[in-house]
Amino acid sequence: MDDVFKLGPDYYRSPGEWTYKGYVLGGYNRKDIFECPDFAEYRVDDCFVVSYPKSGTTWTLELTQLIMNDGDPTFTESAHHNDRIPFLEYKYDEFPQWEGLGILKKLKSPRLIKSHLPVSLFPKSALYKGCKVIYVARNPKDVVVSYYHFYKTTVEFGEYGGDFHDFLKQFMNGKVHYGDWFTYMLEWWKYIADNDILFLKYEDMKKDPRLATVKIANYLNRNLSDEVIDKITEYCSFKKMKKHVTNENNEGNYMRKGVIGDWKKHFTVAENEAFEKIYNERMEGSGLKFDW
Repeated sequence: MDDVFKLGPDYYRSPGEWTYKGYVLGGYNRKDIFECPDFAEYRVDDCFVVSYPKSGTTWTLELTQLIMNDGDPTFTESAHHNDRIPFLEYKYDEFPQWEGLGILKKLKSPRLIKSHLPVSLFPKSALYKGCKVIYVARNPKDVVVSYYHFYKTTVEFGEYGGDFHDFLKQFMNGKVHYGDWFTYMLEWWKYIADNDILFLKYEDMKKDPRLATVKIANYLNRNLSDEVIDKITEYCSFKKMKKHVTNENNEGNYMRKGVIGDWKKHFTVAENEAFEKIYNERMEGSGLKFDW
């Protein structure tokens, strides 16, 4: 690790933090799902949206749910985001009503499920049954900026008081929830190449949100009219979603900016150079490129 990102022993740990197979996890992550992801019962028409945190998950989920309902926002507007889209590995004592498995069992098919599970720990039974999986990725520089602000405003992470530069060191050392971005990304990228998974990049979605809507609809075999596609795309614009999508504890910060290149306001020149060096070394030969 470059000296710029050298991490001291007193780095921040969130309440209840634990590690499983090299992945740093939070107190809200239920151990039974990580130890046995097939503990839950999955249905052939389940659809998962998966990502490393702060990569465009919520936006993709909202698009997908509207597509699954043929553009009808009634269900989307009838319940809290966490009540209608269970977070598979979520179980937090302070918010027992949003335990992922509990909500999953209550929902009628087809179900939409959120997860940040790495591919090595993803439920094999869901993949065997042919469940749909949509994976969304975002350039890691913007990921770490968004994640930093999320750490500072979300109760599950405790009271993080460090600055961005401290957080960047943790991120580059894999000492944030869900661990090392490079390992996580490359594992999924390798799996995606040989399997029926829809891969989306956040930056591409921002450039052409309508095309993203079409790709998701096609993947889910939903034959929607141009009018419905346009309606869904508009409904899920960042400006509108910021008003109607919140989570349980940081109502005004759940969706912060949603821009590409926000990292430029946070990284020092030295940090960016060191990041680029590590990125090029770790991602060499992967063929995966991002818009920065």
